Amino acid sequence: MSAAADFDSPFELLTRLDRLCRERAAGLPTSEQVREDWTGVEFRLHGLDLLAAMSEVAEIIAVPTLTRIPGVKPWMLGMGNMRGMLLPVVDLERFIFGERSGGTGYRRMLVVRMGDGLSGLVVQEVHGMRHYWVDEKVAELPEGIDARLEPYLEYAFERGRRRVPVFSIERLLESEAFMDVAT
Repeated sequence: MSAAADFDSPFELLTRLDRLCRERAAGLPTSEQVREDWTGVEFRLHGLDLLAAMSEVAEIIAVPTLTRIPGVKPWMLGMGNMRGMLLPVVDLERFIFGERSGGTGYRRMLVVRMGDGLSGLVVQEVHGMRHYWVDEKVAELPEGIDARLEPYLEYAFERGRRRVPVFSIERLLESEAFMDVAT
């Protein structure tokens, strides 16, 4: 027999090499813990930084020109036109605290879904989108939270030494006080 007959065919060599590689492969590292994330919009209200779930905010825009509505409470600023769609606009700070803190240069409006329509919530300023890991969620709110704000706060996110409360727009829209706009 010739020496060439002692060797396997190229296909058999590749098959054997593949089997040996699979037997000795260490495998890919596996993630034993999947971290779930949370996304929200950070805004300022009465000097306090708050978060709103991204799922509750449809859009963030500059405050449009408003048309006053007679016979409503002072926190109901009027009706605004957003690309042809009329929406009621509320000064969130005035609604909760009865007054507006200083500084109006950066006021923005959070456009939120309210039933089948939209509503605008004017806030002091918007800092932008924030991402947190769900395991950064804490039940304790920061110290010194005004009691008038507490009914609308659910929990907070804490990263490092900074704890930011989450403002529930859903709780706000469901509250009797928010629906009572007539004077």
